[in-house]
Parts: sequence; structure tokens; C-alpha cells
Amino acid sequence: MVPSLAALLISALEAPAQTAPATYLIEFTHKGGTPHSLSAPTTFLSARAVERRVRQGIPLDSLDLPVDPAFVAALRLAGDLQVLGTSRWQNSATIRSTDTLALDTLGQLPFVRAIRCVHDGRPRPVRAPSKFPVTLKNSVDAADEATYGQGFRQLNMLNGHLLHRAGATGEGMLLGVLDSGFDGVDHLPAFSALRERNGIVLTADLVQADGDVYADHWHGRSVLSVIAGRLPGRFLGVAPDVDVALVRTEDADSEFIVEEDHWVRGAELLDSLGCDVLNTSLGYTTFDDSTMDHSVDDLDGRTTRISIAAGIAARKGMVVVNSAGNSGQSAWYRISPPADAEGILAVGAVGLERQSAPFSGHGPSADGRVKPDVCAVGWQATGLDVDGTSLARINGTSFSGPIVAGLACCLWQLHPDRSAVEITDVIRRSASQALRPDIDLGYGIPDLWRAHLLLEGEDLTGLRHEAVLQVFPMPFSDGFTMALFTGEADLLQLELFDALGRLVWRLSEPVEPGTYRQLTLADPQLAGLPDGLYHLRADLGGPLVERTVVKVRP
Repeated sequence: MVPSLAALLISALEAPAQTAPATYLIEFTHKGGTPHSLSAPTTFLSARAVERRVRQGIPLDSLDLPVDPAFVAALRLAGDLQVLGTSRWQNSATIRSTDTLALDTLGQLPFVRAIRCVHDGRPRPVRAPSKFPVTLKNSVDAADEATYGQGFRQLNMLNGHLLHRAGATGEGMLLGVLDSGFDGVDHLPAFSALRERNGIVLTADLVQADGDVYADHWHGRSVLSVIAGRLPGRFLGVAPDVDVALVRTEDADSEFIVEEDHWVRGAELLDSLGCDVLNTSLGYTTFDDSTMDHSVDDLDGRTTRISIAAGIAARKGMVVVNSAGNSGQSAWYRISPPADAEGILAVGAVGLERQSAPFSGHGPSADGRVKPDVCAVGWQATGLDVDGTSLARINGTSFSGPIVAGLACCLWQLHPDRSAVEITDVIRRSASQALRPDIDLGYGIPDLWRAHLLLEGEDLTGLRHEAVLQVFPMPFSDGFTMALFTGEADLLQLELFDALGRLVWRLSEPVEPGTYRQLTLADPQLAGLPDGLYHLRADLGGPLVERTVVKVRP
């Protein structure tokens, strides 16, 4: 036995008497004896997962191969222990046991590289305050938007409604959600449409392994409501037609590093299922056992197991979205692993007026990369309350992340030939401060319609000032649509003049600064105008834009 392993085992054996089994991570030396082969991947990956790799030109490699089953069998023969699961990406197994003799035996197995305690098994009181410190009990007023109800603002800020108008609502895409539980999703009205179309394709509890994710905790359910909730006339999620896989990896009543191992196994499960996008509204900094704590120096994407795995998930062809964390007002201050992972989208929070949320975790990563990557509404967002039946203003990067994850599904639905890397990159490029990122908002607030146009070959990244890009249809009958980039403007003023130069119509319309907008302007006064040529003047605060337009009868 190598000295470092001996010291680790002695520490484990000398721990105080336990009232519950402790949990250990067993790291293996190699995969040389696995019966699986990269030439026959359907023995360990679904057809959908294989197709996702083929479509994106991602070769299979040794990380895809499962742990050697002979190693797992040998673990079980070592004594009284339970194998909770294995990780193919990190070639390890997670076990639970009170049998110290078994641990000693495991340490002498030639294929065991290291053993680490990841949960000491000792009971601790339920954490207080909650590890999800979000405000959920503030009821909100009904919005005027008939389709989206109270969820319109958080969708509209990212131009997600324009993706929906183009027919992209997530249909055909598979989104994996890793969280603390999905209490009531199996019966609550907000998810009835999701259930009726069999949109929940998999559930898995990797914490208790009892097969039930619907009776554990509310947090994952509120996250899911932002994505796929539907209450007609009151609320509609950002990707209402997406299929989902729900995996519980988080124990809300304690904080131990074993939860990162649960997450790793959960991400591998969702990869093998063939998920397109992963959403995680979790992060890990300090633990109930302080010897397991991370430091801000660990935020390099290559130190914590969970961040390493998140980076692997991105390289396997998934768009990986993770909340930046809610430590902006704490001593930690920074983003939380795995938001530091390479190749993923770490999402911070802004308020309804695009202002940075005070609690949102800050960047950069320890190695100087821009973090968070982008931001969305997570301060006074709208989603299901703790009771699961009413809507509330909800706070936390837990809810800004799923907005971006859901809309990434919609964007990818419009561009199925693109890779996960391209989708991730274009979301960053579409954001409001893509050319001048900072430690608070990263690249800024993404514009998903602008991202769509970028993928279509219409590059708007150079636009920094107000511009009216298009007026259509022409001729018009009862109204028209204007496509424009707002720059720093927050107001559009329009005037319409007839052939004699007389003002016949005027409108002032608030606009979202720094975004691509499509404004549909329908007005009975426009419909009542005589047929003919008109002169349209648009003012966004910069040079006036003038167009000749044609009116015909409806």
C-alpha cells in the first residue's frame, strides 16, 4: 500500500464511531480489462448518444468506456459494502460501508489507486438556513401578455419569444436537469402538459437510489417550471415542448463532497441517454466537513471533480449550462464550481431592468477566463412557489441558468446541424457586452434571436449603435414589423407622412437597449389609411432613418 493511501485509510479507520455508513470514492488505475469496445458503443451508449457524437464529429475515446465490471465485482467481495455507482469519465466507484476491514482489503487491491472519504456518515442537523436561500413567497400581479403571462419579461429580455414565433419551442430536444428533487412534478397542474405528452423520458435518484425523485425537494421543481411549466393564461416556460430527464444528485439537508460524485454519475447517465443540453442549478464551495472545502484558487476548471466532469460533458457534445452561484454578497464572492468548468455556460443573474443582481457570483475564473459567461433574469424571475401551485417572484442564479438552458434547446432546434460548441459560442457572441466583458455580467445578456441570425450568416456583432434593419411586409395593410438593433436607445419614435408631407400617424414605443428587436406594429389607424405611398421616419436617438412604404387595402 502506498503511504498516501495508508494515511488516508488510517484516518478513516480512526474516525469516531459512526451511526450510519460512511461513503468513499474508490479510484481505479486503468480500464484495461473492460469487456466493452469502442467499436461497439451501443453496449454502453444509447443510439441517440452515439448519433449526437457522430453528427458533431466527436470520436469515442477511453472516457466513454465503462469501469471494468471485474473491478466492481472485486469490491463487492471485499466485505460488507454497497456499491452506489461508478464513473466511466473518472474511472471510479462510490461505495458505502461501515466495514473497516473491507476498507483495508480494498486498499490492497492492485487496481485501486486511491480511496477517499466523501461523507463521514455522522448525523448532522438539517441545515439552517436552507442551502437554497431564495425568496419564493412574494405573489406577483398578472401580466398583460396573453401567451406567456407572468413569464413574458424573462423570455422577452433574451428575445426567446422570437424563437417561439419561428416555431422553436424545444420540440425534439432532450434537456437533462440535475438538481435536489422534483417534488410534485408527477401530479402538479403546471406539468400536466409535460406528462400528457410523455415528455419526462427518465427519472433517477442518485442520492437515495429509491427510484423516486418526486417526493424529495421543491428546488428542482421550481427550476423545471421556468423551463417547461405551463399554466394557460398565466405562465409559459421558455422551452415548453422540450423533453426532459430529471436526476436527483443533491442532498438538500447536508453538504458533503459526495454530492459532486453524484453529479458526475448523473452527468454521465444523461450523456449516455443522449441529452442535448444539461442544466445544473447547483454549486459547491464549502462543506459540513471543512477538510473537504474548496478554495477560490480551485476555480480553474481543472481541480474539482465536478468541474472536470462538466468540462468533459461539454466535450462530449452537450451544451452544459450551470448557475454561477449566489455568493456575490458573501465572503466567497466568486462563482461556484462547476461554473468554472471549461467550455460551459456559467449563468449569472440580473433583475427585470437588466441590472446585476447583488447576490450573483462574480468572475473571473482562477485562470483568468471570463466568468460568468452570460446572465439572465434571476432576480425577481417568475416560477412556481414552494407549494408548487402558485406563481411567485423567485430569486437566485438557480433560475437564470434554466432560462438560458431552455432557450439553448430552442436555438439548437432551429439549427440541428450545428455543434454544441457552436451553440455555446454563439450565445456568448450574441450577448450585450460581448466585446467588453466584465466580472459581473461576463459577456452580458444574450440575445437568442441575434444568435439565430448569426448562425444564419447575418453577423450583427459589429453593430454598436442604433439601426433600423428592415421594415416588412411591403406593401402593408393594417400594420408592419420593424427589425432593428437598439444600441443604447430605450425608445423608438415613429412618424408616417403622406405624399403631400402631412403627418398622418405617430407612435412612441419603449424598446430594450442593446438588443435586436422585431416590433410588430398593428393599429386601426394604419388600417384605415388610404392606399398609396407614404414616408416613414424612425428615431432611435441617433441619425433619423427614413423609408418609403406602400399601403394597400386589407
